Amino acid sequence: MDNDPETSTDTVERDDYTAEQPVDLRRQRLRIRSDDGNPALSGEADSEVGPGHGEDPVALAQDESDPYGVGEQNLAGPGEPSADEVAAVREARLAMLLKPAAGVHTDPARWGWRGRVNAFGLRVRPQRRGQEVAYRQAVERIRQPLPGTPVVLVANPKGGSGKTPAAVLLSALFGRHRGGRVVAWDAHEACGSLASRAACCPSEHTVWDVLSHAHELCTANADASGLARFLQRQPTLDEILASDQTPGGSVCIGREECAALLAVLRRHREIVVVDTGSNDRADGFRWAVANATQLVVPVIGRRDVIVSALRLLDGIAEDGHEDLAARAVIALCGAGAQQAQVTDTLAAAGITRVVVVPFDPVLASGERIVVSRLGRPSVRAWTEVAATVADSVAETLAARHLPMQTRFVPDIRWAAGMDEATHQRLLAYALHEGQLSRSRTIRTPASPTPVDDLDPGW
Repeated sequence: MDNDPETSTDTVERDDYTAEQPVDLRRQRLRIRSDDGNPALSGEADSEVGPGHGEDPVALAQDESDPYGVGEQNLAGPGEPSADEVAAVREARLAMLLKPAAGVHTDPARWGWRGRVNAFGLRVRPQRRGQEVAYRQAVERIRQPLPGTPVVLVANPKGGSGKTPAAVLLSALFGRHRGGRVVAWDAHEACGSLASRAACCPSEHTVWDVLSHAHELCTANADASGLARFLQRQPTLDEILASDQTPGGSVCIGREECAALLAVLRRHREIVVVDTGSNDRADGFRWAVANATQLVVPVIGRRDVIVSALRLLDGIAEDGHEDLAARAVIALCGAGAQQAQVTDTLAAAGITRVVVVPFDPVLASGERIVVSRLGRPSVRAWTEVAATVADSVAETLAARHLPMQTRFVPDIRWAAGMDEATHQRLLAYALHEGQLSRSRTIRTPASPTPVDDLDPGW
């Protein structure tokens, strides 16, 4: 049978057969549609196809502008908030200025000796100007209405400055106090550490899983559960979108990927906290800066970290985002005796929103961050950071279209985070709308008296 001519021919044909190369689905992109009208994959071979090889020039331009098929209306982002949204934000800010939320001063104390006494059934109030009341006020500021989908960008090109812990904590605190619908997105080009620092991330889904379903997630029939299966739910009700962790991978997140991811997240979530990489010249980093609502810069008490933060703010201002740089919130940690000097340096650069946070060994250890296991000073300080971020986002709208100005401000020390100009504008609005009696005594804020400091809070 070895001399059978048909058998010899079959052997030659099998030897000449070349198998198709396997396709790595994680490295493919989605076209808008294939020839049959369904989403199709495109890979490196697509680069050889152009208008001269049977490709429609119009379809090619669409692929370049929207390679993941999320739709131009989603890539364009939200428009200006409506008049009703602006009014809701302004009214909430005004209410915070004129009167504290119910229970802030009157609910029984839980901290200190008052809290220990209340454990026996008493109802002793907290000290009016104590830390517990300040914490409750910060929580109410976090809960204030925020129109649209704010994008909170956590950035500092210097590695080891605390970007990832800051992103985890901000996402967790917003999720805990706003009831969820908050996502922390690891926008590193590749192999970010957000998933390894979050409280729990059992799933292996990454940004590429969201991108592979971006088209269907942006359709009119998409629901929130479609996105939730690609996110990692946290004990604080926020969610984590992990970066690609494929060993030896060669594909990085770029401008098109960031635009498609934000288009998906904006449709299904209320707040997006973005953890950036250390390359401030990367396309994804620059895109995130251009589309951020609020900037948070974590800084530790080291000269190289401070210099890196100042260079970042200068670069953002030079790129045409002066307002974003001026409204940046600085989370200053571990400055020690140099804290006053660092604060003065930042103030000289026009940065006045500086919140000092204590050094926490849990955050510096590299282990997973569980908010319930952190010390009270850390939780209190980072809650103030989150409240300052919420204030900065809301104040931009609260200060618009106010009818008049006045040099008087009300005597309300509770409304931390508001500058004098915001006090004046909100008071002017209250007087104009008749919400504050014109006969009521208005005076400028005064320093606490010794009697105030000794207020037992009964």
